[in-house]
Amino acid sequence: MTERPAAANEELPVPEPGSTRRVHVAVGVILDSIGQVLVARRAEQQHLGGLWEFPGGKLEPGETVHTALCRELKEELDIEVEHSRPLCRIEHNYPGKAVLLDVWIVDRFKGTPRGIEHQPLRWLPTAQLDPAEFPQANRLIIRRLQLSDRLAIIDLPAANINLPPQLPVTDVLLRLRCWQKDQYSAYLTAVRQTIQAWGDNSPGIILDLSAASLAGNGFVSEELCQLPGLKGLHVHGGLLQTLSERPVPEHLLLGVSCHDQHELELAAKVDADYALLSPVKATATHPDVRPLGWDRFQSLAQHSTVPVYALGGMQASDLITAHSHGGRGIAGIRLFNCDTMR
Repeated sequence: MTERPAAANEELPVPEPGSTRRVHVAVGVILDSIGQVLVARRAEQQHLGGLWEFPGGKLEPGETVHTALCRELKEELDIEVEHSRPLCRIEHNYPGKAVLLDVWIVDRFKGTPRGIEHQPLRWLPTAQLDPAEFPQANRLIIRRLQLSDRLAIIDLPAANINLPPQLPVTDVLLRLRCWQKDQYSAYLTAVRQTIQAWGDNSPGIILDLSAASLAGNGFVSEELCQLPGLKGLHVHGGLLQTLSERPVPEHLLLGVSCHDQHELELAAKVDADYALLSPVKATATHPDVRPLGWDRFQSLAQHSTVPVYALGGMQASDLITAHSHGGRGIAGIRLFNCDTMR
């Protein structure tokens, strides 16, 4: 897990909950040294009893999220938080109850977790987290957790890019981007050829979504969902403006391209799993576009309920900076390099 500066524990602004009064909850995604996640089972007599959850609890009056997180994990698990960083915020409505989950990754702590309230505990790899065993709001956390810190972009068709015969598959999301949006059929042909060429080396891919691949009901065609190795679908900004709900099934990731707060709000409306926010820094490919800069990126990322990746002029060393400014990670084309992504 990449270190984040101590300033990451400063309190983030809490978004307006709207007309519904929400219960504000601090949630800890606790990771051990090999990346397993600690989950606890809710008591049978509790609301949603018997399901597994990520530990945490309600904020007390006047309490910051980080203070509440540290207090709750001490009271529930007898551990002291030494290092943490924000993961995401999730608003969810249960019948008769609305919650705002402020979710933080805890990747360093003191003590050995134990169920002080006699709640069963278990450590699980993120890939083995079964959404059916968790409350609905926690299922969104699982989707967010199964993202990576780094997202690589490859343009197809792309005559100037030589695809490596064996891709780095560790902790990297891979988006095959439709370079020419008016040639989507040629793009899908190139995608199929790429998947076939990679064979067993394929790490799983995220494909671009086109209006042509949406059925009359607004959902993605079944044929596209059945492509081998498909991990998710990505929506460009123009198509995002036309969507009224999530167009892909829950087992696939949904990514979106965003440039401002309005588009991030649209991303939340369609229940996107991540957003690429750009350009953060100046780029050679778009020299006339004014970059957001890290301060503006931070402001947008911290108010977004969708995890945000920094895109535009990124280098591998920018990952720590992105984390410290509220980002989920970094994305880019030039980042796709076997040496930097292993």
